[in-house]
Amino acid sequence: MDDAVDSELTREELIHDLKNVFETITDAADLLATDRRWKSLAATLTRSVTRGRRLMGAIPDSTPSLNAIIDDAVQSVTDYCIAGRKPRLRFVREIPQNVRLPGSAKDWERVFLNLFLNAAQIMKKPGRIEIAAQMVEGYLNITISDTGPGIPSDILPRMFRTNVSTKTSPSTRTGLGLHIVSSIVEKYHGRVVAANRERGNGAVFTISLPPA
Repeated sequence: MDDAVDSELTREELIHDLKNVFETITDAADLLATDRRWKSLAATLTRSVTRGRRLMGAIPDSTPSLNAIIDDAVQSVTDYCIAGRKPRLRFVREIPQNVRLPGSAKDWERVFLNLFLNAAQIMKKPGRIEIAAQMVEGYLNITISDTGPGIPSDILPRMFRTNVSTKTSPSTRTGLGLHIVSSIVEKYHGRVVAANRERGNGAVFTISLPPA
């Protein structure tokens, strides 16, 4: 199929084809689930398919509850670490109950999943990710900090541009994850900034959203 034909694919046609892909993966997961040795992997595949359907809009969107979105993102990254035999991450959160975000839940799942995956892919040993939320002068401030190697000073000013990445592995280095984060936050009239931790190694991302 040439580029001209590819460019004519509509969103509905792409969703149709992805549904077929997801159906195959679901069938494979169901088959694996019949063997107790593979039940854990089957559950991981099923959760990944559910997330894929949710992100492409095949599952109705939900009210953007920050805690619920963090739950989904943490589960997805944990599945990634286990399936990929990556160092495990411990998540610590300080988030008040009933914090709501503007717009679409699936948008915000992409934000936090990309931030968590970025940390998971760069850490070479088990680490920690801390998520905190608080209101400051009417604005909702959300901070995500990790215990990874931090951000090189030459990359820091360009973190949210396309094709900029701190990763060295070609399989994980796309330079799009943090650009997606920035684009979605700006879509909802917020801003995100990156920095290094003041004490110890690690990166800190701060999302600031205006009053709803």
